[in-house]
Amino acid sequence: MADLYALEFVGGPDGTVMPPKKLDGRLVSAKKRRTRAAKPLTILNVGDRLYIGKLPQDAVLQALTVNTDTSFGTTTLSIGTTAVPNKYVNGKTVTTTDQPTAIGPTAAAARNGPVTADEDLWMTIGAAAIPAAVLATFYMEYTIAN
Repeated sequence: MADLYALEFVGGPDGTVMPPKKLDGRLVSAKKRRTRAAKPLTILNVGDRLYIGKLPQDAVLQALTVNTDTSFGTTTLSIGTTAVPNKYVNGKTVTTTDQPTAIGPTAAAARNGPVTADEDLWMTIGAAAIPAAVLATFYMEYTIAN
């Protein structure tokens, strides 16, 4: 059996560099932060965007979840920046109710390193509107150096 090391540990405990390099505190033993964004009690139409928070410089996005009291049906959600609207979530549908449901980030985005500048995150509504009476809360979780 081979012993292998995750990319974040190469050059540290794997013994390939002497002295071992310091591990990136934004990725290993990082401090977890969370942001909550509740949907306003207004209709969210196709093409509308909802600001859900800021990913600060040097942070690494870990998780995006949604908890809703009503199925979104065929509505799709994309989450990203103004420049790349689907950077972290690309056209996800959410039909599970009353249970936090993971919607992102995509596998490719999860492997990205820390962001080099603050990023405002926007959720874009696609395919169908979300009615005003729907209760929904979005959570963004990221890590940052201690």
